Amino acid sequence: MGKNDNADSSNKYLTPALVKDFPNDPILQSKLNELWNTGLNAANQAAIVSNPWTATYQAPCDWYANRAEIQFPLAINVVESVFWTAFPNRLKIYFSADEKSPYNMTDEEVFHLADFGDVDYSGKLPKYPTNNGLPFKIPSNTCPQMSWGKVTSDSTELPDSWKGYDPLGPRGWLDEYCEWSVVRNDKGQITQINYTCENPEYWYTLWKVSPQKVAELYNDLLNTGNIIKVEDLQLTDENGDVVNDPFTRAPAYNPLNKWNSGTTATKDGGGAIHLTSPPNTIGAEILLASQATLLRVLAPENYNMQSLVCAGSFGRPYRNSDPHIGQQVNQVIKNVGVKIMLTNPLGLYLQSPDFSNYTFPKGTTVDDWFNVVRGRRAGEDGQTYDQILHMRFEAPQGHTLEDVTIGTLVEGGSDGPSQQPLPIKYAGQIADTFKVGIAATAVPAGDAEPQTPLPAVGQQTGEPNGYPALLIGNAVYKAMTNVNPNPPFVSLPVTMNANQTYSDVLLQAFYISDSDNVDTATIEVYEGDGTTIDPNISVVVNKVLTSDGTPVGGGSGSQGGYFNFYITVKVLASAKTGLRGLALINPASTDSHQPMPGLIYINA
Repeated sequence: MGKNDNADSSNKYLTPALVKDFPNDPILQSKLNELWNTGLNAANQAAIVSNPWTATYQAPCDWYANRAEIQFPLAINVVESVFWTAFPNRLKIYFSADEKSPYNMTDEEVFHLADFGDVDYSGKLPKYPTNNGLPFKIPSNTCPQMSWGKVTSDSTELPDSWKGYDPLGPRGWLDEYCEWSVVRNDKGQITQINYTCENPEYWYTLWKVSPQKVAELYNDLLNTGNIIKVEDLQLTDENGDVVNDPFTRAPAYNPLNKWNSGTTATKDGGGAIHLTSPPNTIGAEILLASQATLLRVLAPENYNMQSLVCAGSFGRPYRNSDPHIGQQVNQVIKNVGVKIMLTNPLGLYLQSPDFSNYTFPKGTTVDDWFNVVRGRRAGEDGQTYDQILHMRFEAPQGHTLEDVTIGTLVEGGSDGPSQQPLPIKYAGQIADTFKVGIAATAVPAGDAEPQTPLPAVGQQTGEPNGYPALLIGNAVYKAMTNVNPNPPFVSLPVTMNANQTYSDVLLQAFYISDSDNVDTATIEVYEGDGTTIDPNISVVVNKVLTSDGTPVGGGSGSQGGYFNFYITVKVLASAKTGLRGLALINPASTDSHQPMPGLIYINA
């Protein structure tokens, strides 16, 4: 455990790594700061509410704290940092021969899979064509443990219960909150790698303030030799027409534009500016941290990462990130008896690689190859860990990264085979030598009653109210899913002005109903306290479709599903400035009307 730096003693959520993207424009920097603070305040409010609608034993998360509501200074001064390896652990678990996978891939094949999303696989298990992820299937059940069943490397068929590998998207498989893009020469040798852990929410927010600044940063960070224009980053529909965001009345941002898509970069496209894998959002990280604060009924011998992530239903089993974060947060709550909040400046941060096993060509040093492009190193302003947002490996003139080796020479003997240092042919080799991190700050529990450990999370049945998940302009939603079926949606508050009506708005929600009454659900708007309906804002549900576009004729059922509610929102002139929550009301439910906080921000 460490100590807080000065940034952590603020009620405001500060920009990641304290970046100032408008150093010479205090007005725009102030606007960005306020939007960012509002967005993270909303996300942290939502994390405490968690999911009382469709899950059992997962809410509320009141041992997680929102710094906007904390009285500073704190009586204690403790920070718990959590680090995990940046290379996707699930790729190793599911495909590596070292992990006894029936796919039986070598280390090099797994690294190739991470860099390209495919591999010349020679095993007997079948590949499956895919245009949106990895062409392999994996077991669908991962709790309490993942099992291959009777499938071996000699198998030629897979069980029906297996599913396609996910997360999906142009680099969805890079799911440890670190993504990369690789530049190669004509011989396939690497000349440059860009690694990023910047969350997409920040870039959506920056776009609202200044699309021109976003384009400038793209040029600075990627250094492609081409001029990246604002128009390159705008969201367009299937006809190539620019799509306007109904809430800003300006062109919407395309997070999967050609300069921030995939793992391969050339002078004409590709690059890694911010995270794009669907689970790699700061909102998901905040929710995970909050849900990990709930203690679970687990025997001491069964208290481990896998059991916690399964019992708490947070994050994803077998990732490096989620289970590590969940266990360390849970241990602090369990053993120290404090609440926690995520440390300011809240963000996911790359750590400098461990260069102890690197060998660089004679006449060069690590500084000739490695550069922190964005963020800050440990020690600046007192923080004890790196807060790197973007870092680059780039070969000096006359070299490629194959001139650098990782590993030490080990002579073979009775205790094992020999080892040779390996040249860098894949970005994943480097990702295996550095970590990603986040930090949590202890908050005194005060007079809070000790937690009673909860059973494992289950799914609601019967007639609960709906789970409002995403509020977005319908045209934006359609265009984003046209770019890719699995874009990095984020749940930031949408800004609505007083005395305005907003039509063609989409609310995506999870809904369970034994009576299949989803098409009769209604929506209420609540003030920031979450207990009072705001009479100045009304919502009309125009139609309801299943999330794949199929018209609803029942079918919500006890297992539930995602539905798109197409709505019109009317904001009266008398509406006051501030955050609002939405409650999706099942007319057959007897549950309290708990809204999802922070989906709307009223600008009056």
